[in-house]
Amino acid sequence: MIYPDKGYIGFFDMDDPESGALLLRSRVDALRASGCRRIIAPIDGDTWRRYRLVSWSDGTAAFPLEPQNPLWYNDVYLKAGFQPLAEYSSGAFPLGGVALSGLPRGPGPRIRPFDLRDGENELARIYTLSAQGFTANFLYMDITREDFLAMYRPLLHLVDPDLAVFAELDGQPAGFLFAFPAGERLILKTITVPPALRGRGIGAAMVSHALRAAQAKGLTQAVAALISDGNRSLDIVAAYGCVPFRRYTLYCLEAAA
Repeated sequence: MIYPDKGYIGFFDMDDPESGALLLRSRVDALRASGCRRIIAPIDGDTWRRYRLVSWSDGTAAFPLEPQNPLWYNDVYLKAGFQPLAEYSSGAFPLGGVALSGLPRGPGPRIRPFDLRDGENELARIYTLSAQGFTANFLYMDITREDFLAMYRPLLHLVDPDLAVFAELDGQPAGFLFAFPAGERLILKTITVPPALRGRGIGAAMVSHALRAAQAKGLTQAVAALISDGNRSLDIVAAYGCVPFRRYTLYCLEAAA
């Protein structure tokens, strides 16, 4: 995919390093011939969709919606001249009494469950919160409401209303946490809070609610999924003893001067 000053190469499967390198080089050459001076990969068009390679793992089982690839894929990109552009991680922590003993208490935002009876409007609220909360994110690109709804309607079957929750202040949406169960694990997938409301403990309050609900349901572990290095969400999950089990890398190739 080509953009005015950069190009994106999407995901592709490789049978072996040699054939993978040939295909990658052909895509790089095509983008350079089109005038792209910066090439970012792998990314399927924008960060709303699949992107990043798994670049380290301790062998923990994959979770739903997680990118997967053999680790040697990274060597193909590196040997082609790509360098790491951004790093991300997933970690886990137990849903035991000790791990949850430090959950914040006291006044804060109202936390309410996702209303599955009003799924379309709930998704529209998430779109508005995401458009506000993700605008400053690395490589952010706008997405239309219609495209957003079409992308996330198929995920409604994953929603447990006790775990996917909204935060409200003065009756208005102030944040959203998309968390869902997978076996005995709670997957903390996405936290969004509008920039003007950050620093007020809204994200921590939503995570606290979801963790307690998950524990009550008998889930035994929480997974903090796909968090970019430096993101505030890392501070929230670090308080529960979150330990990384997977890392991911997004790569970039700059044109020679």
